[in-house]
Amino acid sequence: MLNYFILMLGLLLAFLSSFFWATNDLITKKLIHKGFDEYLLLWVRFPVASLLLLPLGVLFWDLDAFVLLSTFLWLPVEVVAGVFFIKALKYAPLSVAMSFYSFMPFFSALFGFLLLRETPNFLGLIGMLLMMVGTLFLTGFSPTEFFRKNVGSLYMIISTSLFGFNTVFGKMVVINSNPFFFSWYYTFCMSFGTLLLVDRHHIIRGENYKDKRFIVLGVFFALGTLLYNSALLYAPVSYVAAMERVSLLLSMVYSRIFLGEAVSHLLPGAFFMLIGSLLLSMSF
Repeated sequence: MLNYFILMLGLLLAFLSSFFWATNDLITKKLIHKGFDEYLLLWVRFPVASLLLLPLGVLFWDLDAFVLLSTFLWLPVEVVAGVFFIKALKYAPLSVAMSFYSFMPFFSALFGFLLLRETPNFLGLIGMLLMMVGTLFLTGFSPTEFFRKNVGSLYMIISTSLFGFNTVFGKMVVINSNPFFFSWYYTFCMSFGTLLLVDRHHIIRGENYKDKRFIVLGVFFALGTLLYNSALLYAPVSYVAAMERVSLLLSMVYSRIFLGEAVSHLLPGAFFMLIGSLLLSMSF
């Protein structure tokens, strides 16, 4: 019974993280619509989150040689993935972009096999098949033509492939550290990694920071990161990843209510993508 409640706690934390991240994506999309530079929006969440998580970083300090050296691999990959992610939010409707973000378990499974020799079972293979079917629905059964006209969706798939690699590699890093320290360390490193992308005029322009949603971006990102990493203490990684896919449904709701996007034509494809990603996430 105790193990059941521990598992439920982990899944609850994962669900809450999906809420904060999905809401963060909505705020980012609205700020892009308002004309803010996308690289500024990508960067600003990290220093805010880093300051909020600093007490945990100090309290749970655990920086060893492996964590330090691994930074030179995951940091550039994460920065590039972040660039494609923010470009996807800029050029694709939120509902469409986040539908293709559901490819994350596919790439995590691929790199899990290549790096950790983790092999999905029959359930995982069914999940992959459903994700392929979902992709056909989302692209109108003409993937080449769709991605040629919808470059934002292509950006999201590239981003997701890079995030999928880092999810697997990051798992090894967290094992050598702890979720609390790494939550701070990640945002701290990304603060400098993404800073290089931002035009200095956008950084020093005081008017940019009058919008309180800049602070909200950092707060929600910090909460999402901390909740996600904490969930890993109480539930298997695959279960946490499966619960985090709920963010797709939240993005659909947000897109319809707050952005006025038409989502009904996306529902069949999104349904197959969601079920497929859930099956794949829980197949190890």
